[in-house]
Amino acid sequence: MKRIAAGILMVSAVFVLFACSKGENAAEGSLMVHAEISVPETISLNKEETLSVTVSQGDQAVENASEVQFEIWKADSKEESEMIRAEHTGNGIYEIQKSFSEEGSYFVQTHVTARDLHVMPKKEFVVGKGALTNKEEEKNEEHSHH
Repeated sequence: MKRIAAGILMVSAVFVLFACSKGENAAEGSLMVHAEISVPETISLNKEETLSVTVSQGDQAVENASEVQFEIWKADSKEESEMIRAEHTGNGIYEIQKSFSEEGSYFVQTHVTARDLHVMPKKEFVVGKGALTNKEEEKNEEHSHH
């Protein structure tokens, strides 16, 4: 009888430990900071446009990001990128105003530091009548750091 009780106790302990570790992973996933970049569908030459990033954690907007910057470069010219500090406009949205003097494909990568996490999503967009570069490895890259 003691062996049966000990066996039941061991199996119960394993289930409790498994359930706790699974719960921690689910909570950890919801604590990740998410940043979604928005750019206008069409961007005209020499016209000031608004680029934004919406920052959230779980289902809550992040209103107190430590730093939000936009890095912008023309395709194949990353070494000539420009960093622009974003302004918080409310509801977890951070924006910049930017005009472009050359047509073509561009990349924007936001550098968001919020709640001790750093995320760097990237998005490709077109200014004028240019075409996307179709560089899949660059288009949808996202980096994050804890």
